[in-house]
Amino acid sequence: MIRLRLENEAALEERYRRTFERNLTGLYIANRDGTIIDCNDSCAQILGFDGRTDLLEHREEAQTITRQFYNNEAALVPGGKRIVNAEHRFQRRDGRWGWVLSNTRHVQQKNEGEDIIEGGLVDITDRKSAEERVKFLAYYDSLTGVANRTLLQDRLSKALANAKRHREKVGLLFLDLDRFKNINDSLGHSYGDMLLQEIAVRLQAWAREQDTVARLGGDEFIVALGSIEDGSDAAVAAERIARAIGTEFHLHDRVLNVTCSIGISIYPDHGEDVETLIKHADAAMYSAKEVGRNTFRFFTEGMNAEVSERLTLESSLRSALEKQQLYLMYQPQFSLSSGAITCFEALVRWKHPERGLVPPEKFIEIAENSGMIVAIGEWVLRTACNQAKEWQRAGARSVPVAVNVSAVQFRQDGFCAMIRSVLKETGLEPRFLELELTESLLLSNEDVMFKVLGELQQMGLRLAIDDFGTGYSSLNYLKRLPVSKLKIDRSFIQDVADGPDDAAITIAIINMAKCLDLKVTAEGVETEAQLSLLRRHACDEAQGFFFGEPLESSQVAKMLRNKGAVMAGRAGF
Repeated sequence: MIRLRLENEAALEERYRRTFERNLTGLYIANRDGTIIDCNDSCAQILGFDGRTDLLEHREEAQTITRQFYNNEAALVPGGKRIVNAEHRFQRRDGRWGWVLSNTRHVQQKNEGEDIIEGGLVDITDRKSAEERVKFLAYYDSLTGVANRTLLQDRLSKALANAKRHREKVGLLFLDLDRFKNINDSLGHSYGDMLLQEIAVRLQAWAREQDTVARLGGDEFIVALGSIEDGSDAAVAAERIARAIGTEFHLHDRVLNVTCSIGISIYPDHGEDVETLIKHADAAMYSAKEVGRNTFRFFTEGMNAEVSERLTLESSLRSALEKQQLYLMYQPQFSLSSGAITCFEALVRWKHPERGLVPPEKFIEIAENSGMIVAIGEWVLRTACNQAKEWQRAGARSVPVAVNVSAVQFRQDGFCAMIRSVLKETGLEPRFLELELTESLLLSNEDVMFKVLGELQQMGLRLAIDDFGTGYSSLNYLKRLPVSKLKIDRSFIQDVADGPDDAAITIAIINMAKCLDLKVTAEGVETEAQLSLLRRHACDEAQGFFFGEPLESSQVAKMLRNKGAVMAGRAGF
């Protein structure tokens, strides 16, 4: 009987031993000083050791770690029986930080000498990381790591309450990058994201401890200046931020120079709550954009009307296509050697039922920023191609029609397929369609850009670079692009007759184009003096108000029936 009982006890002990060793929970037994007497492999691995044997060979290192779990806990006082469950952040043997759920209790041993500590560890590092990630996403911008709108509102509310108690001021700087959309469209969103991250780094490095840097979305940032004396402090801050942003950025293989426009609102002068201050700073920022960018403006009451008008226009533009409020005008391009019409550029116009004619410079930017440019651009293309075919059917001389393509359109999947569909639908031969592309568009993802341009060229379309000289001119790209024409931007033509710098740039573009066997069209020709200089330097074509206003489709049909140089008398042909 005694032998059987001993055998049963031995078997039971072995069973518990195996359960102890194989348990997924980290189990250990330690002396009161934290020295581990025994443990299982799970415990050792949680603490950063290779296994039980490795841990027991390095007890002092293990003691340093485990004391983080139960030091100063009331349950470990001799005689305590309560098990204490607690979450602990601790440092593993290899220096990495982790989290455990620790169960510890003091055990009084009878007839076995010193009391011991029994502990159990559950690794909750992954759970804690997930919780911290959720918390981070709730209050911080996932791309840049700065505060998001939620955290900004919380901190700004506290700052305003504190300022009210101490009769202080708070400054709000609303920052928007100038022409950031061009970077996204030309270089791709990966470069845009890298730039935003670098912007956030610079803003945080500049900000004081009491300031808050936040990103609202896109390329919009806010810097909340806590405790300022007056508006001049905010102005100084805006100038310093502008200088910090203005220093060139090195992003992989690119060097970018960026500027920003900043709007400023001050508590309590321009509002006494968070939303009002943000709205007014936003309005001031748009005012800074309108006066030329790369500057700052303080909020004034008149700015509210400007913001309201912009929002109203955006809302109205969304239904303008459906309500047939958009229409096309056609501006002729003339050969400077013969006076013959060489092309008609399609120009979109918007006749608002209440506001009348809305200038293109007002609604085109709204369309691009809102994404509506894709639908509008396709409508322009289809309408222009259909009209060109109608002129041909009416027996008029066949002249190509030129359509501007935005970077947003160009980067859309299926862009080439859409062009093919429109040409097939309207019956217009590809050689009578010219697409005008901006320089910044042609610096988009190189592989995609050349693939699309190659496909367009294979269709038989004519390709031109619009507004040449205003973007990121790259001669290396220019010699490889399948284009046939450069259009000199009107900003150079405006002062070409009496501005030596503009004249030099214009002449250089003409000469360069000739060397590359490209035609050159001058935009915005308005005077005889401008035309004379362009002729002397063998510019191929010109367009502008000197030859007359853009024409309606019926006027174009009449002009095309005249086989001669329609503008011969005025243009001196």
